[in-house]
Amino acid sequence: MVALKKFWSFLKTHWYIPVIIIAALIFRSKGKQFSEILEASQESHKKQIKAIEDAEVEKQKRKKEIEDEYENVIKELDKNYSKENKILDKREKKYVKYLVDSWADDPGQMAERIRMRFGFNYVPKTNDSDTD
Repeated sequence: MVALKKFWSFLKTHWYIPVIIIAALIFRSKGKQFSEILEASQESHKKQIKAIEDAEVEKQKRKKEIEDEYENVIKELDKNYSKENKILDKREKKYVKYLVDSWADDPGQMAERIRMRFGFNYVPKTNDSDTD
């Protein structure tokens, strides 16, 4: 009976030791599976981060292309308006910005709308770097 009381006292004080032993026995075979799941999770996270970063780079590149196209349109309009002694006002510049943003994927439609609104033919630049 004394041995049982000593054992009980030991368990109350150091309860975590038997728990660790039991957990080790139960999860011994599953430890490898847990580590594989953890590694797969970490790899998935890395791939998701890479995809997000790639999408952000592509978004910035696309934004730059649209801004460059806008600048080109404004330069062409200013050049044509200066021939007629006209000035391109803020409202017209906003409309050009709208056209470039809206029709960036369809340059032909954008050029047609510019022609209809401003009365001159605009030829969008082609991206020669994409053909390499």
